[in-house]
Amino acid sequence: MTIMWESPTNKPGIVRYGLKGELNQALRLKTPRAVAAVWPAFLTNITAGGKTNVTEVSNTNVVFLYEMTLTRLRPNSVYTYSAETDGVRAPPKKFKTFDAHPDRVRFIAYGDTRTNPGTHAAVAGNFKRHAPDFILHAGDLVAAGKRYDLWAKEFFGPLAEVIDEIPILPAIGNHEQDGINYLNYVHLPGKELWYAYDAGPVHVLSLDFRSEKETDEQFAFARRDLLSATAPWKVVFLHYPVFNIGGHGTGWGHATYLPLFHQAKVDLVLAGHSHIYERFRPIANVTGPDTWPITHITTGGGGAPLYTVYSHPALETQASTNHFVLIEATPTRLSGRALTTNETVIDTFELKKSNGRPAAEYVARVYSEETLKLSFAAAPSLTGDLNLVPGAHSPARVMFSIRPLKTAKQSAELEISLTSDSAPYYKLEGGRLRVRTPSATESNKVVWANVRATGQKRVEALVPSGTLSPALTFQARIITGKIETVAYGQRCRVSVTAAQEAKKQAETQSPR
Repeated sequence: MTIMWESPTNKPGIVRYGLKGELNQALRLKTPRAVAAVWPAFLTNITAGGKTNVTEVSNTNVVFLYEMTLTRLRPNSVYTYSAETDGVRAPPKKFKTFDAHPDRVRFIAYGDTRTNPGTHAAVAGNFKRHAPDFILHAGDLVAAGKRYDLWAKEFFGPLAEVIDEIPILPAIGNHEQDGINYLNYVHLPGKELWYAYDAGPVHVLSLDFRSEKETDEQFAFARRDLLSATAPWKVVFLHYPVFNIGGHGTGWGHATYLPLFHQAKVDLVLAGHSHIYERFRPIANVTGPDTWPITHITTGGGGAPLYTVYSHPALETQASTNHFVLIEATPTRLSGRALTTNETVIDTFELKKSNGRPAAEYVARVYSEETLKLSFAAAPSLTGDLNLVPGAHSPARVMFSIRPLKTAKQSAELEISLTSDSAPYYKLEGGRLRVRTPSATESNKVVWANVRATGQKRVEALVPSGTLSPALTFQARIITGKIETVAYGQRCRVSVTAAQEAKKQAETQSPR
């Protein structure tokens, strides 16, 4: 078990620890590690003309990190410990070591705790009563990883009284930025950015979402690790979801990691990034080598601003709420509950195995991976660009770039309409837009539509992104052969390109 703390002074540190409440053992560190602490400051001055200028600068200080690993601990035992620097001793805390050969393990998974520390504290305040063996964090610990001041505010503060007694094992998120502070402030196994370990009947693999190529060192590690793991259950966690419908609609690792997960018989993939909860039906190919069913869960409700959720035939459930997931596993059963800040249950699930094979009722719930990938192939075509902000009496032109569906053997019919959250504020003139996707050998097809505001809310374009508020998003019913599914685009925005193309089109069509 590794104990870490920080001090403003460069003094030797001591961890005193022992069994049965005693502090009769000690580990000393003579020289802590110095790290730069950088946080923003603002300089304000008023010119003679009365104009106020605000300049952002950086404050930099040096702090000292203590990182001490206690070894030769007894398994399945409760230790008391206390950290000490320069004669100042922290109040005693306790931790419990893992059992050497447990047949049951309990852990918590959650993610995206940035931005709202009060919400994060409300979520984390439930953790200790469930007595988890460890906590998985799916990334985006803070809003800006380079900023020293945010780590105490958004991560360590809300987790006070939790991670001083329960080990936390995170995966890096995009908001950790360059990851320097992330690697400074957490201690992880192996390479730290990717690592694996066994906890009783569960094998856990953590991945760095930034490494997606088959030629990367991480992939070689993941392949060796997953194919050699012998635990009854294999769990992968990372920041970007492999499948995700609401929020960012992310699809990670489809060409590289997803086939490996099927081959290695991964049971559960946990991710964050989209600030929602989603649990998919078991996902697998109907034919071919990738028929091992995998459950994918998005758990990004740790405190960051919540996103919109959408229904999809591949989803068992979805919710836009702050939450965490409590998981318990035995050699033959892995069960979970998704709980809100007040411990309301929003989802329950159970995976069973017999002789290493999933239960028949689980396999019967499989949703075709080929069909689900159609949703991800169609989604980019549904994010339109607008030439201007639509009004109630002045429609905007929306430009869609319809792309070939790389995962489909033939073109598909798209029936495009407004999503349920956009429908109160916008109207698609002429009703649903029907268009056929280009074939694999054809180029993108540009399609235009007119959109008006309904007047229910004032519509504006946000700076600097150009996305509309309220959000304008589109969905599509996809039909190709006997397959039918749905897809969702991202938020539409006003763009210079759409304005220029709409102007050209108007000039071409106007009478001379």
